[in-house]
Amino acid sequence: MIFIVGNSRSGTTLLGRMLDNHSNVRTFEELHFFEQMVDSKTIRERPNWPLDKRRQVIERLLTSADDNVFAKVKPGHFTAEAEEILNETRAPDIVSAYATMLDRITRRSGKTVPCEQTPRYLYVAEEILEAFPDAVMVCMVRDPRAVLASQKNKWRRYRIARDRMPLFWALRAWVNYHPKTMALMWASASRRARQLQKHPRAIVIQYEKLLSDPRSQLKAICELAGIEFEEEMIQVALIGSSTAVDKPDQLGVDASRVDAWRNGSLTPSELAICEATTAKEMAYWGYTPVARPMTAPVRVFHTVGFMVKSGTALLLNVRRFKNLRETIKRRLA
Repeated sequence: MIFIVGNSRSGTTLLGRMLDNHSNVRTFEELHFFEQMVDSKTIRERPNWPLDKRRQVIERLLTSADDNVFAKVKPGHFTAEAEEILNETRAPDIVSAYATMLDRITRRSGKTVPCEQTPRYLYVAEEILEAFPDAVMVCMVRDPRAVLASQKNKWRRYRIARDRMPLFWALRAWVNYHPKTMALMWASASRRARQLQKHPRAIVIQYEKLLSDPRSQLKAICELAGIEFEEEMIQVALIGSSTAVDKPDQLGVDASRVDAWRNGSLTPSELAICEATTAKEMAYWGYTPVARPMTAPVRVFHTVGFMVKSGTALLLNVRRFKNLRETIKRRLA
């Protein structure tokens, strides 16, 4: 099993599509199982869940796997398959049922290695690797300024994506964005990535290197996962950008995305906030600062905006986490 994690908008989806092109790997849509449906304690202890509760969760996961995380569960649509999965699962805990579901769908597609690509799993990486002793984990890291530029325009996927983002999700993406918030989140993810790279079953891949030299990066991942590199892995569709229309008929790696943030999508003050907040972590990964210091009035303006947007974002995201207190604590660590 392969898990792809990292800060949001760091290339996890791109890597997932590359791995899905492998003859033995089946990449799933973002399932948001860990952290949203189960917390770290549940992952570690695997308590018994009532049958109805397990069935509801599996139906939600099957819906996301079949369509995407935006899709609503259709009553009864996956009930029979969920029951079959639960019957196949030897243990009465939801983590085991999740693993059975991944394996079942992967085998049905004619492949053998399931790949889950939900970025937030980075914050429960240790628990996941302990729960799945045969799994490996790939953590993506990307220039924080590129991440901010992508996050800033993420809500626009509501208009330009093939599978349109629901309006509420677009609104939440817009509210979630503030340069200070995104920079703090990136720095937090970077610290987690630095810890994770010490694990023998984990590897950290920088987005820029994946685009400039995809073969060597993919070969390193394949070696860790115990599979052979295949040239077809590089032939991915050009989709998923926050600023460009999807081009599913064009295949390959678009190396120009590395410096796309330099096209003016970020204001000078956004660049300054980002670099000041992430300076230590940027230096570790070799990202060079370019911004000039902000003036006092601009700093005050962004501070007020940060306070307002942070409070609103918390209200809009509170249901996305099983244990909000634990979630905040792990991101502040």
